[in-house]
Amino acid sequence: MTVHERAEALKKELAEMGITTDAELQQALERTRIDISMFVRKPEEAERKEETA
Repeated sequence: MTVHERAEALKKELAEMGITTDAELQQALERTRIDISMFVRKPEEAERKEETA
């Protein structure tokens, strides 16, 4: 499948989900975005744990 064919297939899938404009796509991405910061150790926390070990 060429890049163009893949782009057209993705465009069709998005249209089936009701997403037909860039603005609608951006809204959908914003609604599904999660904050992963609570799952990732901050660099300074990792360094402190290494120093105390």
